[in-house]
Amino acid sequence: MSTLNSAKLYGRIAFLRRQVLLRQLMRRSVTAALAVAAFIVTSGLATYALFLAIKAPLGDLGATLAIATLYLVAALTLLGYTLHEPHSPELEALAEMEAAALEIVTADTQGIVQLATAAGHRIENLGSSLTLGVGILGALRKLLASRKP
Repeated sequence: MSTLNSAKLYGRIAFLRRQVLLRQLMRRSVTAALAVAAFIVTSGLATYALFLAIKAPLGDLGATLAIATLYLVAALTLLGYTLHEPHSPELEALAEMEAAALEIVTADTQGIVQLATAAGHRIENLGSSLTLGVGILGALRKLLASRKP
């Protein structure tokens, strides 16, 4: 496979994978925004109702602490869900294809890198030879100039 074709293949696969990730992110973001809006309204009403219900037996401070504990448990549960990565066979397959395509690109470009490195060494040797030649010519010129009366 040529370097250009393998680079195109890698680019297509990486682009497809990013599209799937973006679609998942967009769906989750919209769903999360709706859930947060509903949760805010519900929690406000539920908090007030719960406060009124437990105010008499627990007192103001006890009722407030009980409600705060419930919110803490809910927040930790939601945080755990948010940090959980979704399992997607399609996403895993695309990640494997992207890694394989990257290996192909790396293998194909390795030959080009070796050619560039060899060319750089040749240019370096040529520069060294030219520098040495100029130095020798300068030394010969000084010798010839010192011999003239």
